Amino acid sequence: MAMMRNLAISLIEHEVIKTTVEKGKELRRFLEPLITRAKEDTLHNRRTVLSNLNSKDATSKLFSDLGPRFKETNGGYLRVIKAGFRAGDKADISYVELTIRNQDQETKSDDAIIEEFAPETTNTIPETNTEETVVKESAPKKTAEKKAEPKKAAPKKTAEKKAASKPAVKKPAEKKEEEKKSWWSKFLN
Repeated sequence: MAMMRNLAISLIEHEVIKTTVEKGKELRRFLEPLITRAKEDTLHNRRTVLSNLNSKDATSKLFSDLGPRFKETNGGYLRVIKAGFRAGDKADISYVELTIRNQDQETKSDDAIIEEFAPETTNTIPETNTEETVVKESAPKKTAEKKAEPKKAAPKKTAEKKAASKPAVKKPAEKKEEEKKSWWSKFLN
């Protein structure tokens, strides 16, 4: 009971939490009736929810913010999204979140989720070597003042030597952004 109470308080405050799948499903059974009571703001409902949560802050947020937000919804207030396995004991991990969340809360937590579970790109796809790509690689990093000046092309002999020793590679940062968007888009549809 105390563990469900603490999980429920965390979920009410943060609107998304990371826990095991089993705890997430049990949390749904514990918290959804409280959200249903929070739709109607009466003294009896407030006292009942307060006795279950033992947190004045969580209860006040539940009645002032979450209750009116879910006024039109008949159940299904929480979503359990499976997110792989924990490294230590291989337990199923999931994110438990409210189905209707604040926009600013949603973007903060979604970015954290994307960064945490985005696969690292160690494989890079080599491109065909052209003089332009080799010149871009061999050019040293310049300060902001020097960026305004036009770039000078490296001599052709050094470009050919560089092409022989080092193939051109796609930047992994661009690939990560594409993979982040595609990975999370599965859950938003």
